[in-house]
Amino acid sequence: MEPGQVFAGQFTITHTPKRGGMGTVYRAKDLTTGQIVAVKFLLRPPHDSAPDQADRFRRLGAVELKRFERERQMHEQLGGRGIPRLIAYEFRGGLPYLVTEFIDGKNLRDFLESHRPTLTATASIIVQLLQILERVHAAGVVHRDIKPHNIILADTGEVYLVDFGIALPGDPDATRHTEGRTPGSLGYKAPEIILGERHPTGAADIYGVGCTAFRSVSGDLVFTGASDHIIEQRHCETPAPRLDARIAGLPAGLADLVARMLDKNPSVRPSASDAAEALAPLLPKPGDPAPDPVLDPDPTLPFRTGIGASAATPATTSGPSRNRRPVVRRRGSRGPDRTAFQTLMDEVEREAAEGDPGSPAERLEAMLNSVRRPWGPSDPDVVRARLLCADRLRYAGDWPGAGGRYRTLVRDLDGAAPGTQEHARLLEARIGAAECLIPEEDSADRAFPAWQAAVLELRSLLPHAPRRVVERAHESGQDFAEWGHRVAVTDLLDGLTQR
Repeated sequence: MEPGQVFAGQFTITHTPKRGGMGTVYRAKDLTTGQIVAVKFLLRPPHDSAPDQADRFRRLGAVELKRFERERQMHEQLGGRGIPRLIAYEFRGGLPYLVTEFIDGKNLRDFLESHRPTLTATASIIVQLLQILERVHAAGVVHRDIKPHNIILADTGEVYLVDFGIALPGDPDATRHTEGRTPGSLGYKAPEIILGERHPTGAADIYGVGCTAFRSVSGDLVFTGASDHIIEQRHCETPAPRLDARIAGLPAGLADLVARMLDKNPSVRPSASDAAEALAPLLPKPGDPAPDPVLDPDPTLPFRTGIGASAATPATTSGPSRNRRPVVRRRGSRGPDRTAFQTLMDEVEREAAEGDPGSPAERLEAMLNSVRRPWGPSDPDVVRARLLCADRLRYAGDWPGAGGRYRTLVRDLDGAAPGTQEHARLLEARIGAAECLIPEEDSADRAFPAWQAAVLELRSLLPHAPRRVVERAHESGQDFAEWGHRVAVTDLLDGLTQR
């Protein structure tokens, strides 16, 4: 894929790609909004191949697909205030991609290669990072890979956290999707993760923040060694060196705080909010002079201009902003009203019934992103749209994407009272989630019991079983019959009719 090429009829590629362990990222321009975006493909194709040909070289594994789906979920759930927003997501010729805001700036690893930030600048970076983690942890998510490479300093001085590919929801049923390896990056992994803890808390992220702060202040890693094994062993067993033992004259409170962040015991580490509060005295104040020598980007700028790090989007104020360049440009617009939203959902349902969901389904996806936050994820219209968007992914063959959305809906609607519309949507989501398990796992062993339980509950509603859910049960039952459960499926669906 070359600069100037139009992708998916909407995005013009503007730069050559950057390749990483999880995929290939292109900078592009959204032709519908003029916004600069980042387009990430799951596969890292050979250097002489285009992304849309990558599936010829290597089949996608279930772990890769599920990690990528999790990353999409995290951007959709958490995007904004220091995390790039999700713009689009789709499969192209079997190759998944996601589109997010493009953050114009520099990652902290590269920044530290060319700058030795002052304590004030370091505090400005770390406090912004901690404020992002406050929100991430409040949502029950653990990032699990806090390191300088995943921290972006935007040209505005604002901090962004990226790469949620191995982030872990606060769900006991969530899986790691790390193919047996401990997640995270060498030199920044918390001891409990190295030792194989499957359900770490946000304290694991705080350890990564402590390693990042240590690197920013001292210029060194917390531990080094002759091999990766020795480094990880030291993170697990050797007390971390104190910053004030490395650098004379440091504020005692800073050295104490970083030492607590790097404690082997997760319960000793401070929360993100407590750590941010402890660093607040080191932050610059509105009107303070710029760092000398000049930093580019300048992480003190949000504090010196009085904008602060908690702004939800790159700010536009009447204050000193002549040198500020917005990270992304958004067109101001009001969200769609309910009538327009409901009309579009009706159109999507009609097209789906005809077996050809097209552009209305794509428009619904975009509109859903704009109304989900103000209306809430459990709003009846939002729930209906979420089901339709999950159905769209299922029709397209994106089983991990569809399954993830159905399962999220099941969690959000858990406890709905039988006989309510909310309960009908819950049953529909449970049936959809069970159906997606078949291709996800190439087996019906786990899928059929889940589908059976949902259909039995649906039968208990007779003679008032919701028509749409009954249709979904019959439709999905055909798949389970073909997977060796024909007799059980026939018995379950016998007499199950629509009201």
